[in-house]
Amino acid sequence: MRRTRLITFAIAVLVAVTIGILAASRLVTVLSPSALDCASTPGATIEGTPTPTTCVDSGFRPDPHGFEFPNWAGTSSGDAIDVETLVALFGARNVCTDATTSTCAPQPAAVQWAAQMNELLANGRCEGMSVQAERFFTGLEEVAEVDPRAQTAGDLAKQNPELVASIDYWWATQLMPEVAAAASASRALPPSQIVADVVAGLRNGTANTMGLYSSQGAHSVTPFAVTYAEPYFSIWVYDSNHPGSPGRVLVDASTEGWHFQSTVSGNPEADGGWAGIGAGGLEYTPMSVRMADFTTPFSDNPDANAFALAVIATSADTSTEVDLVIIGNGVEIHTADRSDPPEGFVVQHINDDGIGHGTLVYVRPSTALTITPSASEAGVPVRISLDGPSLPWQEITFTTATAGAQPARIEVSPETGTRVVATGEVPVTVTFDAGRPDLDTRTLTSPGERRVPVRSPLD
Repeated sequence: MRRTRLITFAIAVLVAVTIGILAASRLVTVLSPSALDCASTPGATIEGTPTPTTCVDSGFRPDPHGFEFPNWAGTSSGDAIDVETLVALFGARNVCTDATTSTCAPQPAAVQWAAQMNELLANGRCEGMSVQAERFFTGLEEVAEVDPRAQTAGDLAKQNPELVASIDYWWATQLMPEVAAAASASRALPPSQIVADVVAGLRNGTANTMGLYSSQGAHSVTPFAVTYAEPYFSIWVYDSNHPGSPGRVLVDASTEGWHFQSTVSGNPEADGGWAGIGAGGLEYTPMSVRMADFTTPFSDNPDANAFALAVIATSADTSTEVDLVIIGNGVEIHTADRSDPPEGFVVQHINDDGIGHGTLVYVRPSTALTITPSASEAGVPVRISLDGPSLPWQEITFTTATAGAQPARIEVSPETGTRVVATGEVPVTVTFDAGRPDLDTRTLTSPGERRVPVRSPLD
């Protein structure tokens, strides 16, 4: 299953979705079962747990509507973001050097973008599995198209290449600026509003997926019901890490506290460390934003890329957390802070039931920035890529001598280009677009710097 899209940045749709999410935060001030028109359901249960008050129940159940196999890590041939995935996301003219040929020879920047995405994909596919299961259940896709013998997602085998390609595709949609912006906007909402919006989404078939952020990391799940048992609202979810068994996010509207049970415990206070208070820990993403046209992050065409700069930070080591400090346009952004970024910046954390393995930042204003990377582990290469309509694609690898902020910085200017400055004793390997022979690979030693000019009109 692949989908080719025309790449036109639907800015009006994105703004409307974001404004709609934020405006919804004013609809509910004091959350109660009556405010949500919840119904008394004495004797009702979900997987043996009493649900005396039901606000909404879509009928989805992890068994049989979730996958019978668990979320998995790693990538291999046939199980990775490849040229076919890129063409499905962005269209051949934005990916291939010649879109008129039958075989796509990808642009160098597209190859490098896919390589970084596969570093992230190797951590797990919970986002793709959450989205795909929901699409099968709501009829947006037919299970029989993947396997004519299957009736539900639970009948599908992990060895099915069509299914794996589709899961990887939907995983990749979280990286799109439009999707990241909608998810980021919802993280600004308090947990009680998340409950109200999930109820509304399940009732009208919006098909939301949810993201969870805490000291335990981040995870993606599929909500299917909301119930109430004082003092908690329970958002029941399919968790791909625990096939066949429901989990739930419990929200106390009086305190705006929440915690997650990956498998339902008889003790509603249990959380295993998955907990938080106030905005920033929960998000939801409507399916509609995943089905719109996407901006091509690595495009040099200003008509196809509405962002002045795209920054991606990753590590091939799955135990290393990668974050950035970005200073510019009068603000300072710490990507480790899960709060909503200021206007003009979109921050997306790419994790999978663990620490923050990678970060994407999209910058809309054309402004000078200073970027300082950090890593949670010493001796681990951290890869930063930069791209924008005025910049050649650049990859900058920092090999860390110590954990924490690195002794080097990246200065980006829309007028003069990029300057990488090594300020400590750590060698810094700077790798640039393979399609530009004039931009080679060099190792900087401290003190030292490397400059890359802006893209000329002839490039």
